[in-house]
Amino acid sequence: MINKLLFCLLLTFFWTMPVYALDIQVPSEVGRGEPFWVDIRSDERPVGIKVGWMGREFAVPVDLPGKQRVLLGAGLDKMGEHELSMVFYWDEESREKTYKISVKDKEYPEQHLSLPEEMVIPPREVHDRIARDREQIRSALGTLTMDRYWDGDFEEPVPGDVSSPFGVQRFLNGQPRSAHQGVDLRGPEGTPVKAIARGRVVLTGDFYYGGKTVILDHGQGIHSLYMHLSSIDVREDDLVYPGEKVGEVGMTGRATGPHLHLGIYVLGDAVDPMYLLDR
Repeated sequence: MINKLLFCLLLTFFWTMPVYALDIQVPSEVGRGEPFWVDIRSDERPVGIKVGWMGREFAVPVDLPGKQRVLLGAGLDKMGEHELSMVFYWDEESREKTYKISVKDKEYPEQHLSLPEEMVIPPREVHDRIARDREQIRSALGTLTMDRYWDGDFEEPVPGDVSSPFGVQRFLNGQPRSAHQGVDLRGPEGTPVKAIARGRVVLTGDFYYGGKTVILDHGQGIHSLYMHLSSIDVREDDLVYPGEKVGEVGMTGRATGPHLHLGIYVLGDAVDPMYLLDR
């Protein structure tokens, strides 16, 4: 009799527990260097969502019910199978979903450039400066802000065409270098460079390779980087809006002519900006 009563109580409990419908669209495979979207739909608004990808975890601002989008990416060196985890929290329960995403190889073109020899093999006296530059930029791009500043599409920073695409294998004076981790956009010197989305300025500086540089933190592990500027029009910790001027096109640092180097990073990994720009 007691067992029957206990069974009835448990059955009643499970019948009365809320069941939340989730529809999550996740790509099964992406190419290295590609950003991708995870689309989420739910009939009830969770109180929280936590995402885990490539060893990083962050909370997602909840826009549900309706459709929610999360932007992720696969770095150029991240080939193989990786796990995406998502935990949804409601007042009464939590639910975890895990997915396997295969990051496939992708071919990128080669580019051969001729530069002054001192820019290919920098003199010994600037080695310490280059190391400091790298650490500052790496630290800024590693910032993980839980707030999401960006919303909607990413705008183009300058109207010029692409002169050097993302992922291209660079050869400088015949010597192989690392793959290009952004896109170079043509533009006359002095052309206004605009923020691709709302974000907070986390770094400005004048670096040996990148010249005058601005990095914006858009939140949720998304950053944009603007290099070779002739001038910088923002200060660190400024909050800038889509289309707001952050500087002007130049050819500072290691550059053969005036252009903008635009980088977009997801959780510290460079991804192809052309997948995201509103062009």
